[in-house]
Amino acid sequence: MKKRSHEEILGEIVVIQTIREKLMKGETVKCPKCGEYLNFLGKNSGKHPGVFCPNGDFEILIHYE
Repeated sequence: MKKRSHEEILGEIVVIQTIREKLMKGETVKCPKCGEYLNFLGKNSGKHPGVFCPNGDFEILIHYE
């Protein structure tokens, strides 16, 4: 596994935050890996909150306090 630079990691964080913010606003966003539309599950969905690719290629788990 190749070690990533500090800049690469920060770039990924920005992408993840942007995707999450767009989905929380109700916008549609495609998976950065496969191109399918991502699903957003909020804290009242009955499932773990987060962003999920229907193909399982990408996910962002969200923790609410």
